[in-house]
Amino acid sequence: MTDFIIIGGGLSGLQAAHDLQEAGISCLILEARDRVGGKLWSLPLGPGKGYVELGGAWTNDVNQPKVTALVKKLGLEMVKQNIVGDCIMEDHGRFPYGSDPPLSQEEKVTFAEIRNRVEALCHTVKATELGQSLTKHGHMSMDEFVVSMGAGDIVRRLVNIWTAAMLGVESNQVSAVFFLHYCQAGGGLIQMRSDGRGGGQSMRFRHGSQSLCHGLRRGLKPDTVICSAPVQTIEQDLSNGCSVTTRDGRRFRSERIISTVPSVFLNQITFSPSLSADKCWLSAHSKLGFYAKVFLVYSKPWWRKLGLCGLAQGFSGPVALTRDASSDEDGLFALICFVVGQKGAEWAQQDAHDRLTEVIDHVERIYGANIPRPLETREQIWNEEEFSQGAPCPVVPASCLRSLSQDQWRPEGYIHFAGTETSTVWKGYMEGALVSGSRAAREIIDVLSTN
Repeated sequence: MTDFIIIGGGLSGLQAAHDLQEAGISCLILEARDRVGGKLWSLPLGPGKGYVELGGAWTNDVNQPKVTALVKKLGLEMVKQNIVGDCIMEDHGRFPYGSDPPLSQEEKVTFAEIRNRVEALCHTVKATELGQSLTKHGHMSMDEFVVSMGAGDIVRRLVNIWTAAMLGVESNQVSAVFFLHYCQAGGGLIQMRSDGRGGGQSMRFRHGSQSLCHGLRRGLKPDTVICSAPVQTIEQDLSNGCSVTTRDGRRFRSERIISTVPSVFLNQITFSPSLSADKCWLSAHSKLGFYAKVFLVYSKPWWRKLGLCGLAQGFSGPVALTRDASSDEDGLFALICFVVGQKGAEWAQQDAHDRLTEVIDHVERIYGANIPRPLETREQIWNEEEFSQGAPCPVVPASCLRSLSQDQWRPEGYIHFAGTETSTVWKGYMEGALVSGSRAAREIIDVLSTN
């Protein structure tokens, strides 16, 4: 028996627990995995050898205030994302970071017009009026949307990298309105895609982003977190509050619950009474895109000697993007390869040896140089992880956008909802997770203050 139960020990659940305990309210976290962190998972390569980020990695200190404050509070060291040097676009060549990709003049104009139009439109989309946005922009996929603006083959492929890298889906598998909505939550397409200061990929954690979760957990009362406790049923009773039963039969009682379970997994929990039609609709129809990362660790940052920053775009194989994932102070020099979307899902069907071979071969084609073989590699396929099963944030189909607008993750009886997908800012990022956790805790604190 506890006052409140939080389902999920990722950033949002840990932040909610922190805020509740700070307000003098007892709570318990039930985490399905054997660790805290959710989709933050930092793997040490060895003592003093740095960390590779199997999950979420990036933040910034300009427009993500909750992460920034927590970093400062915990005294965490940050690494600035390297943007010194040229980028590479496979089969098209090099271009300075921040400049237009090396396309024909006609393609450059079209790409710039589409990027600017998407940037402008995403700022007009309101989460509470997605139905009106559908009326304005139709039920087109993102691919159909850019084709209607004159995109040819190469521009369509570049837009496909946006959707695959951000959501793990092809541009013809995500509605334009949802993509605009997703970008709006991160301050716009350009800000979300940027590796520069204030951008979505501006800074990394020297000792891993999971250190945020470990720091929050250390600040909680002992025995607040119970790991390896996947929830099977949630019952609400107007006179007795809530009862939660885990797969192994343990039962917990509380006044209220905060669920940080991703929407796509809500239908795997038996709710009594059942959730609203809107949330059931979202759970049944939203989906998680394919998301995998492969780290290639080298003795030296060979790309920098070639005048490159490590950011590259790939077309002919499984790697959609590479980025510099080095920590110079630790002597860690690595490229992170994003293997995402449909090509990623097909790549994942091979055995481990063939997967790695294909990634290394593709990186060699992208960079077009006699590059060294990696000393070490690490692979994480999120779709094979039971309690994640894909990209950082679910994709909501056009048919469910009115449900999303109407629902806005409102509480249902004694159950409140958090998680990065429920955030109105930086959806899919650490900032969104922290904001949602604090919002759900505030809902409970406000209810208690009025009773």
